[in-house]
Amino acid sequence: MKRKIISIPPKYFYLSIIIIIAARFLLPQFNVIIFPYNVLGVILFLVGFYFIFWTWKIFKKYNTPENFDKSTKLVTEGLFRFSRNPMYLGGFLILFGLFIFVGNLVSLLGPVLYFLFIHFMFIPFEEEKNEKTFGQEFIDYKKRTRKWI
Repeated sequence: MKRKIISIPPKYFYLSIIIIIAARFLLPQFNVIIFPYNVLGVILFLVGFYFIFWTWKIFKKYNTPENFDKSTKLVTEGLFRFSRNPMYLGGFLILFGLFIFVGNLVSLLGPVLYFLFIHFMFIPFEEEKNEKTFGQEFIDYKKRTRKWI
């Protein structure tokens, strides 16, 4: 029986959510973004959710895993025309939106740490893997498409 590999980035995403919410309640003196300004966070949250949902949907369409299993197709359509990492970008937008919504300055640690882990730990690994898998096709894609936005 093949064991499903659970990718690590979601763990950093969930840890970031815990940091954001914990800071809101444990450090209320840093709650500075108030209504109606915090509503912008809901908009960013929804945009981020859309990015993740759309990316997951297109991965399913091409039977390409969203974890670290071997990719079956280099996806370059839709949001992938603008970002090589729309799923990670969506996660960041969700976390940044949540930070704005809860309005706590210390909560900014959540999206910042998520970004740093993803940018320096996971994206380089995935890009190296894609370069080995797709060769020149991926190298050309990297030249014309930004890493984030």
